[in-house]
Amino acid sequence: MRDWIKKWFHNISFRLFLVCFVFVLSSEAILSGLSYRYIKNEITSSQLNQATQLLHKEEEYIDLYFLLVQNTIGQLSTSAASWRNDLTAAQAALENAYRENSVMLTDVYVIRKDLSILGGNPVTKVINDPRDDRDPLYKMAYSNAYGAVTVSQPYQNFFSGWTVTFTKAITIAGEPMAVAVDLNLTAMQERLQKIGGGSNDLQLGIMDKEGRVILEPAGSRLFSIVDHRLRFDDRDGRELVESKDDVFNDHMNGTAVTIMKSINPRTKWIVFAFYDGTTLQTSLKRMETFFIGLLLLGFLLSVLTAGFVARMIRTPVYYLIRKINQVGHGDLNVSISSARRDEFGKLAATFDDMLGQIRTLIEHVNRGERKKKELEIQVLQSQINPHFLYNTLGSISNVVAFGRYHEVDNIIEALISILEYGITEFSDRVNLEQELRNVKDYLYIQKIRYDCEFELIEEIDPVTLELPVLRMALQPIVENSIFHGYAGGRKSGAIRLSAVRRDGKLIVEVEDQGIGMTPDKTTELLLEDPVGRNFDHRKRIGLYNIHQRIRLNYGEPYGLSVWSKPGRGTCVTLTFPDDIAQDQHDERGRGEAQ
Repeated sequence: MRDWIKKWFHNISFRLFLVCFVFVLSSEAILSGLSYRYIKNEITSSQLNQATQLLHKEEEYIDLYFLLVQNTIGQLSTSAASWRNDLTAAQAALENAYRENSVMLTDVYVIRKDLSILGGNPVTKVINDPRDDRDPLYKMAYSNAYGAVTVSQPYQNFFSGWTVTFTKAITIAGEPMAVAVDLNLTAMQERLQKIGGGSNDLQLGIMDKEGRVILEPAGSRLFSIVDHRLRFDDRDGRELVESKDDVFNDHMNGTAVTIMKSINPRTKWIVFAFYDGTTLQTSLKRMETFFIGLLLLGFLLSVLTAGFVARMIRTPVYYLIRKINQVGHGDLNVSISSARRDEFGKLAATFDDMLGQIRTLIEHVNRGERKKKELEIQVLQSQINPHFLYNTLGSISNVVAFGRYHEVDNIIEALISILEYGITEFSDRVNLEQELRNVKDYLYIQKIRYDCEFELIEEIDPVTLELPVLRMALQPIVENSIFHGYAGGRKSGAIRLSAVRRDGKLIVEVEDQGIGMTPDKTTELLLEDPVGRNFDHRKRIGLYNIHQRIRLNYGEPYGLSVWSKPGRGTCVTLTFPDDIAQDQHDERGRGEAQ
């Protein structure tokens, strides 16, 4: 036997086989070990990433819940004016709001000053007597000077159980009240369980900054809930709240746990995700057995199939990679047609279909953006017309009130002209001459209304009269000059209106010599929602809408700019494209092309 072994060992083919066998087996073993470690790390990382994603989903769901509740309160607050001081209408609105949102809310009600309520829930609709435990909610609603929605700490409500209440101050029938909404925390908890996917490794929970449990993790073996507080290893959940780290490791009842937390910016709640990895360890043990079998099977099959598979796969894969690289460089017109009838042929056909859908989607997105811009322009225009009509009708009312009936016919004729120009017409663009005519009609009405002389000084380049501008762009600015610059029309003054062509643009200026304003107020005029507004809201709305309409129609380089100084007046500059200059540029471009 020994001689036979020596004979085979000295055979070069046997030694080559042995070397290859040892090399392949060693390589397979090393690769399997490294693969196992890599997969273990990847699975662990994937589980933690999944936990992080679920934590973010939980935060998004809380934000969505908050916005839905805020929207419900906002709708009730907005519709309060339509109740016309009728508590019966208010009661019906509360019942309707409760029916529409009964899945996420346990009650929608209004707290009166005597701490009785108008309830939307059938129970609170009947049992609506005053209760002292509503006093903190009522005071909380009026604690915010700006009338925003406030959120209570979690507490035990007599009707809703363990809940959180959103409140906002409101006035009905001249009585200060507070609209309140109680959250259905049970429904939120069921939703969070669905977000967690029923995983035993991962539990989601919510606590407030004092460590009280708002939503407890369902079926957790890591801790217990005592008096709405998290308890584990004789410790309190407040330790987790006070931890400075967003991700940290701890032990709960002898189990190593990774804890992730974040603070919801809207509610200041602390959202937790607890991950203990028990299921992961079980999976890894099964994976060890699998890798041993895979090692043996891979050794037998790798040598026989590697060359054949590589040859069969390499050619089509490289072809697909070349085509994909073309797409990666921005060429969406690539075609990967293939005569193959196997999976690579289907992959090529699917890739062609996908590129076609991407091209179609891009075209749809472009059309959608254009449509969106058109709708935004319509909305901004619709906000200016009612505002202008209100002020014009006020002028007629003042004339009649002062008994100046002989002027009514003239002012009505001017109003009809203005209405035909500003409301009955549908085109958003007119020439500057038409816009000037409308301003003159408006000034005529204001002169009669205030019995003051508002001189219109025109410094107009005649060429600019035929250039297009936006309809109703100048009148609101002239109105602001009278209302704000000249003390609401109580004193006379001049309004200078100039128009010139400069650097390929049409520059129109409306300037008064009124009281002016500070730089801070000037800056806020063109903001959508400025902070600390202490001046007339209509002025900001008019200028902001004109500014937005110009930019939506012509682009970012155009719009409004405002200069003002206290005691020296205000100058509003409107910038439009110079269509004549643009036409000349286009004609030169066509001539060079020919």
